[in-house]
Amino acid sequence: TRKGELDYPAAAQQMTNEVKAACEGAIAAGADYILVKDAHGSCRNIDVRQLPKCCEIIRCGTGSPRAMVEGIDESFDAAMFIGYHSPASKNGNPLSHTYSTKTTLITLNGEVCSEFMLYSYCCALYGVPTVFLSGDKMLTEDSQAMHPCLKTVAVKDGYGGYTRCKQPD
Repeated sequence: TRKGELDYPAAAQQMTNEVKAACEGAIAAGADYILVKDAHGSCRNIDVRQLPKCCEIIRCGTGSPRAMVEGIDESFDAAMFIGYHSPASKNGNPLSHTYSTKTTLITLNGEVCSEFMLYSYCCALYGVPTVFLSGDKMLTEDSQAMHPCLKTVAVKDGYGGYTRCKQPD
């Protein structure tokens, strides 16, 4: 998520590809409008020109507590989360964190809290079900029971300093 780093262009293209695939799946399921929130780092990680024409994108934030789901309201049919990672204190991949790599642990009602947990629950406050999550294997396994309609795809697995990624196509 850091522009200027050597591998940023490839990582941003991969994020775009994964978001595009999720959008195409939503369209195949009947969606005719999709709002994408580019939610990590600089919020300039997704090339909107490569997304289906029924998509709009929100970049950056407003300071609202909705942060990663900015724009959510009662009018949405479902929420999908792409490219998420294990929370701080977990070893799901080298980027396991919650908001900041300086955070060591955040809990919510006694449970270790991931960014996915926090923002999928935010969607639930608006009556919007979370139906899809892609990310590291630990997060997808830990999150399966959170939402009754949740489908997950583990696109990578990791431990400590390494990550094993699936071929993206």
